[in-house]
Amino acid sequence: MQSRSTEHPDIWHRHAVRRGLGAAMLAAIIQFGGGALALAGPNEAGDKALAAGDCFHALAYYRMAADKNDAWGQLNVGKLYEAGNCVKQDYKEAAKWYKWSAGKNNSWAQYSLGLLYESGKGVPQDDKKAAELFAKSAAQDNPWGVYSLARVLEAGKGVAADPVASLKDYEKAAELGNAWAQYTLGDKYFEGKSVPKDIKKAAQFYQKAADQGNAWSQFKLAQMYLSGQGVKKNAKTAATLLKASADQGNALAQASYASLLESGNGVKASRKEALRYYQLAAAQPGAPAYVKARIKALGAPAPKQQEQAKAPAPTPAAAPAAQ
Repeated sequence: MQSRSTEHPDIWHRHAVRRGLGAAMLAAIIQFGGGALALAGPNEAGDKALAAGDCFHALAYYRMAADKNDAWGQLNVGKLYEAGNCVKQDYKEAAKWYKWSAGKNNSWAQYSLGLLYESGKGVPQDDKKAAELFAKSAAQDNPWGVYSLARVLEAGKGVAADPVASLKDYEKAAELGNAWAQYTLGDKYFEGKSVPKDIKKAAQFYQKAADQGNAWSQFKLAQMYLSGQGVKKNAKTAATLLKASADQGNALAQASYASLLESGNGVKASRKEALRYYQLAAAQPGAPAYVKARIKALGAPAPKQQEQAKAPAPTPAAAPAAQ
């Protein structure tokens, strides 16, 4: 186990001290706490503790792995600092742990550190370093590394723009199961951007991403089912997709689903539910202009008109359980 210093903050020991636990008692908790380590390594035990909302043991187990110079343990500690989960959010501290893990060729740490360099959080903003880290992650077939490399190659961000290589990486990331790559390819084929326009192929990519819960793919595929573009027209399927997207907070899907509820198209009509979804849409930026009028028509106070919604940046992926 590495010696603890100011460079390796003793997270779990600090939490133990706050709880009045001595070193001997803490060691006993780590060794015998719930029998977790008897069944799995410290990273797996940390994952289980974190899932159960047990920050004390999650920190202890992840730090135990990290102090043994384990790349996954270092990644997990970095993740906690980046998210502000169980510790005070600290991007600089997250970057430090990611660097140690990335130095051991952990593809998830390379991808995560790349995002920090791209955004300038915790490290000086550096698109070139970000692109280099994405490339290292992509070389190991990390789906988010490949997707991120495709993004920067398309934009010429930190690397020379290369639309051909970018498209290949989007396709590779999609094959590896990255939902945002699948969504992006859906958009490209729908619009005929960098590829021949192919509505049916667009629907196929949207479907793959929608099956993984991608809210924007669910919304766009629903619109295709309502219009019959690229798929057989089916209002019921459209309603199911819109509800799934709406329940993830997509304002455009909330407004569209409310319209179906109001008309009874593809779903049982319900003015009450229609009003609820219109109001959900109106409560956030992105509600279409007609939402205000529909809320007023249904007898409720009209909210302020919001700006048009745009697809958000992809949410950074969580690393999988330690290998």
